[in-house]
Amino acid sequence: MTANQPAGKLPAFAKWALTRRIPCAGMAVLMYGTVLAFAGSALSLPLLVLHLLTPVLFALIALGGGLAFAMQVAGIAALLMTLVVAGELAPGLLLLLLYGALPALAASTLNDENGMSKSGLNLAIGLLVAMLVVLISGAVSNGSTALEFVQQLLSPLFDATQQQGMDPLMLERIKSMTAWIFPGLTALCLWLVWWGDVILARNIATYYGFFRGDAQAVSEFRLPRKAAYAFVLLMVVAAFGGGSVQYLAVNASLLVSGLLAAQGLGVVHTWLYAKRLQIAAMVMYIMLLIQPVMVLPFAMLGLLDIWFDYRRNIMPADGGK
Repeated sequence: MTANQPAGKLPAFAKWALTRRIPCAGMAVLMYGTVLAFAGSALSLPLLVLHLLTPVLFALIALGGGLAFAMQVAGIAALLMTLVVAGELAPGLLLLLLYGALPALAASTLNDENGMSKSGLNLAIGLLVAMLVVLISGAVSNGSTALEFVQQLLSPLFDATQQQGMDPLMLERIKSMTAWIFPGLTALCLWLVWWGDVILARNIATYYGFFRGDAQAVSEFRLPRKAAYAFVLLMVVAAFGGGSVQYLAVNASLLVSGLLAAQGLGVVHTWLYAKRLQIAAMVMYIMLLIQPVMVLPFAMLGLLDIWFDYRRNIMPADGGK
């Protein structure tokens, strides 16, 4: 079976639901909203998994029906969500832009040449823009700096921690460190989940035979040189800037460094599989889960790979077939 050869037939109900706007929008609202309705209950954890799979639905719609159809579904779902929460705009807007538009755009990019890498990059750019808009608008509305805005958002969490008798000096250090990196790490985590959802949608679409785009493995993820230059510029601003500009540069550089680490992991993964060291690859990923700080060498490797293209000289694990 080839990469784009269908292995299964899409169930009739799924085919009917995924080709009609109202059922698609209803499913999106159900997946997105149930975790809010059952927050704090025993169902909150499994419903959270369903909630985080909402981008898969929009990516599948974009792959099967096109970007315009997916955006129409996202608009209807946002309207339905606004009605469900009695006219509150924020949940519907979040569903429209973050859960609908971004994964749909990333999925539609998969049909381009080198679409897998472009998809991940475009998704990261969208999340970066969203992060900057939230930080800047929040700071302007509060009449404060972006850092003070984030500290205000995190203050309820640390107030609860302080009531548990934690050392005030240690708590202040943790609070300061968390506030400095919270937006960038949040955007990076969203990128990992959202892009994983897009790739999952691609695999489902390939299985059922309605995907004909870039079928490269995730380990082939590559960033253009512009991303490397942007990272260097962000690091310079983060080192020598001040105020909100420095804060925004620090968090933007965290997101870009995560993308570079993904490229570096792709290099090591390809080399290990070429040498038939699959167990070593599994150990590598387990160690990264235990010690996330070990991702730093992979980020440096990913940055160098942009210029040197290490995978070009690595024998593929399938012998080049």
